[in-house]
Amino acid sequence: MSFATAHGAHLGLLTTLFRVFHQPAPAVLRLSTGLPTRPVDQCARSITLSSEVTMFDTFADLRAGLSKRTVRAQITDKLAGMIVTGLLRAGDEMPSERDLAEALEVSRETVRGAIQALVARGMIGVAQGARSRVLGQEGWLAAKPALAVSRYSAAEIHGARLQLEVAAASEAARHIGTEALQHLHVLVEAQGRALRDPAIFHICGAEFHTGIHRASGNRLLAAILVEIYGQAQQLRRPVLEAPGATRRSWQDHQRILAAIAQRDPEAADAAMTEHLSRIRTQRRGKRAAPPVG
Repeated sequence: MSFATAHGAHLGLLTTLFRVFHQPAPAVLRLSTGLPTRPVDQCARSITLSSEVTMFDTFADLRAGLSKRTVRAQITDKLAGMIVTGLLRAGDEMPSERDLAEALEVSRETVRGAIQALVARGMIGVAQGARSRVLGQEGWLAAKPALAVSRYSAAEIHGARLQLEVAAASEAARHIGTEALQHLHVLVEAQGRALRDPAIFHICGAEFHTGIHRASGNRLLAAILVEIYGQAQQLRRPVLEAPGATRRSWQDHQRILAAIAQRDPEAADAAMTEHLSRIRTQRRGKRAAPPVG
């Protein structure tokens, strides 16, 4: 299913979603990065942005204009959001600065500043000679936010994500650039090395989906998916704790990536559909919830 077909068939859905997100979304759950990036050096696989550069691809930015918040502040909120929603849990070891910078496509300086901010809030703890660890959400001063889509049922959120994210994967196969494709490879490889390392596995998984959203070439579609994907964030960790679930999710990501790399929209459509539908099926018999990835 091409994006053009999905857009024509579900124009009413997009219109409804636009109205849903007419109120500003909380910054804590924004997952998009969005600006063109530049390499640190010839040897680095990661792609960086200065901590003083701003990013403009959230839904609120598309509606209200340019954000004045720095990348460092937005990365701080992104990581805080993962802690507040339970995607990252107390006791989880955080990735190294290098690995986190590579996953988030920012500089190590930016990551260091974000971690320092979370340490100051009491959400992350550091110890000499050991990896930093998640302490919990008690240091998050803001009230725990609720996204606009939270007023809808799990089935409605799942249906919207299935239609829109499948379309995004199909369009990514048509439009993805070399650097964006390389970064998806980096994320999937990192996930494969982190099947027993929850923090980096979940961070890379979230960034993999966000990267596909951006690669679709439609900023509005990507921004809407940021909000829908964020709604499922608190449900993602429990599902992926089932035996073999992390490996199956990683294998799904490999298939999706292979289809996108082959510039095959139909295969990308099928691989993403299988990924979202299978995970949805795994939750039957339990409380219904949106798919996770």
